[in-house]
Amino acid sequence: MRILVTNDDGIEAAGLAALAAAAEGDGREVVVVAPSAESSGSASSLGVIRDRNRVTVSVPGVECFAGIEAYSVDAPPALGVRAACSGAFGWKPDLVVSGINPGFNTGRLVLHSGTVGAALTAASLDVCAAAFSTEAHSVLGLDTTSRVATSVIGGLVDAGLPPVAVNVNVPALPFPELRGLSFADPGPVSCDDVAFDFEGNSLALRRRRNPPPYDDRSDAGLVARGLISVTVLALPWRTDANAESRVVAAIERRWILASASCERVNTTSACRGARV
Repeated sequence: MRILVTNDDGIEAAGLAALAAAAEGDGREVVVVAPSAESSGSASSLGVIRDRNRVTVSVPGVECFAGIEAYSVDAPPALGVRAACSGAFGWKPDLVVSGINPGFNTGRLVLHSGTVGAALTAASLDVCAAAFSTEAHSVLGLDTTSRVATSVIGGLVDAGLPPVAVNVNVPALPFPELRGLSFADPGPVSCDDVAFDFEGNSLALRRRRNPPPYDDRSDAGLVARGLISVTVLALPWRTDANAESRVVAAIERRWILASASCERVNTTSACRGARV
């Protein structure tokens, strides 16, 4: 089984290395194909496409991948994913995972996320995919999300790797302090947002946090309450009607197993996942 790992923060991002490490195990072959520079906000863009354009691909000297095959592509993540899923690298992935993004991808802002856009691109080519995000600038968030990613990847494999795109947001809490895992739709308001200001003859962009309250049942609402939010994103084409239910059930089973293991190790009920 081959897993393609990508992101929108660039080949040197800490979250990319963390996700690549989490994807290994159980005989899986992991390959990294990521942008050479940050491509946040690129959604599913392929960049500027002209016939016979050439996109630079290089093998980065990044030691943090610990022997994992890696390629740096001078393009948005969706182009690298589309190229790989189309066989341009001489192989095709069975699963695509994207992230770990430093900043939550919740609410309707997911429309613009390069992290989520990479997953949607894979699903458009009938390849199962998942995007992972956590609190910005949080080493703890990366560690916890890596553990959650292991469970989600296992769940997707258990479900038979249907061509879905799953969006996962993980609070920056120690794993035993997570309040559970639940499924939710994107709400009208995202946790993280982008604001614009006119400065002379230009628009100045700045990241900002939308303060609570959020819709309790939305992805942002779950994250704010310390729960992992998982969304099986609706796709604008006909899909297997049973795929979502299989994915939900399989991820829930994997989460229950991970929570039970955490309880045994820590001898505390604080690890138990709770559905809402």
